[in-house]
Amino acid sequence: MSILSASTSVAKNEEEKSALQAWYWYDWANQAFALTVLTVVVPALTASMYNTATGTQTGDSFYALVLGVSSLFVAVVSPVLGAIADRIEIKKKILWAYTIVGVIFTAMMGLAPFLGEGTDYMFLAVCLVIGNIGFAGGNVIYYAFMPYVTSKEDTDHVSSWGYAYGFMGGSTILIVHLGLGLTFGFTPNILAFIFVTSALWWLGWGYQLFLKTPEPKLPDPKEYDSAFAAIKDGMGEVIHSFREIKKYKSLSVFLVSYLLFFDGVNTIGGVASAYGESVLRLSQTMNFVLLLMVNIVAIPMTILGGRAARRFGTKPVLTAALGVYCVVAILAVGFAPLELEDDHGRYDFQYDWSESNEAYMLSTLYDRGVDSWVSDSGDGDAAFRDAFMAYLQDDDGIEIERLTVERASILASSMNDELDHRFSFSFKGGDLDGKNSVGDRHPTNIGDGELSWWPKALRENLWEPLGFGVNSQWILLGTMVGIVMGTVGAQARSMMVMMTPKTKAAEFFGFFGFIGKAAAFIGPIIYGLTANVYNSRVAVFTIMIVILAGTALLTLVDLEEGKAVAASVDSNAWKSSDEI
Repeated sequence: MSILSASTSVAKNEEEKSALQAWYWYDWANQAFALTVLTVVVPALTASMYNTATGTQTGDSFYALVLGVSSLFVAVVSPVLGAIADRIEIKKKILWAYTIVGVIFTAMMGLAPFLGEGTDYMFLAVCLVIGNIGFAGGNVIYYAFMPYVTSKEDTDHVSSWGYAYGFMGGSTILIVHLGLGLTFGFTPNILAFIFVTSALWWLGWGYQLFLKTPEPKLPDPKEYDSAFAAIKDGMGEVIHSFREIKKYKSLSVFLVSYLLFFDGVNTIGGVASAYGESVLRLSQTMNFVLLLMVNIVAIPMTILGGRAARRFGTKPVLTAALGVYCVVAILAVGFAPLELEDDHGRYDFQYDWSESNEAYMLSTLYDRGVDSWVSDSGDGDAAFRDAFMAYLQDDDGIEIERLTVERASILASSMNDELDHRFSFSFKGGDLDGKNSVGDRHPTNIGDGELSWWPKALRENLWEPLGFGVNSQWILLGTMVGIVMGTVGAQARSMMVMMTPKTKAAEFFGFFGFIGKAAAFIGPIIYGLTANVYNSRVAVFTIMIVILAGTALLTLVDLEEGKAVAASVDSNAWKSSDEI
């Protein structure tokens, strides 16, 4: 059986199959943004640009704050737009508007690598805020199509396949982007190409939904004289639904549970790349490879998760998947780079003796160059610039690739005098062979902050004995996340559909979007503030606590009661429509 026929096997005729298939393709389409842009490129790029501009290693907390702000708009407007879309047949128009906004600002991100230091990360942050509004807001309406393209008994199947299509689409375009980056390097031109093609992928594949998936029919559509009247009525309907929420006891408990566990899951996914850049000092290539692997693993595991949900129940499978996320968070707190020691290739500034030049030749970690590592004016790198920039760049800001033995000897003898910085030096070959220095704020120096005992204990007793460097630790994390990532999203969406009256789909998915975006706002904000007050490891630990709380509340949800209430509301709505 082909992928297409397996995924649409629940549809009853060719027209329904075509509508469902087009709905799947939108998930395939917008994952170019969700994976390449939002998960892989922008977090690490923003964190790197911020670190370079400020001379700090706090880019992950800055990115978390930006990600939180970008979700605030969607959280506020989703319930109102959803209520309007349940009273007027305009779901496709709203989704189209969100899509165009997302596509335009995704393409505009390609300008950021060409801007100057300090301006680049701010421009990228603004484009991210608006682009994510298009993506996240569109998803709220996109999800609201689901009750109309499948029956409630098939929601596990359809939701899982929708997520699987997303992982396949996102992985396909990411493979292309990774291939270009590995071949030509992640230069400004390549990064611009990545952003533009991600936007075109989203628009091109996603357009099929607008062609083939019909506008959902409402039992009693309304007409309004003005947009203001529609918005006013939508707000009134939202207030009315909040007042009547007691009718939907199980759904209410689920939404609060979802707020908590999705807060954690979303934050882990959103800041992982920035965490790897700032805390573990991973290469951009490794971030690409890892997150590609996560999504490839997620494709079959999401489908298997859907089958498991059919056999064992949606709620038990979702609960088990969330338990794995808690383990992931505990391990992530304990991830730590192995000590540098004599691993010359892992130092930031590497000087190799050249017999032909009779000098030490400079190379930088990941070939990023001095400019990409050291801030031109950030206060965090001030002491480092004063002590060492004369050895790294000339008066015109050009990288000094060759040091005479005399200059190299002066650097080697003085590099341990100033350690208030985040970098490392190493010499290999010649008279200075084995000389090295590591700054006090280098990622391998874990420090004595809160929870620092945990990564130190794991490094001493687990990572070092196994030879597990940060790349191997990252792969372990990615494998575990890939196994459950799609299952959490698909089964949470499936439970929402089961307990949602079809006649209130967009409104209730507006609440679902509100909860999701509130989580997407609150989680990163908590992460960013905690990371600034304490450290990034404490911030990850708080995420685990939130996931645990959401999981505990999920166990109280009565799914069967929620289904019965939804069916009763739908029956009454259509009965009233027939009487009219």
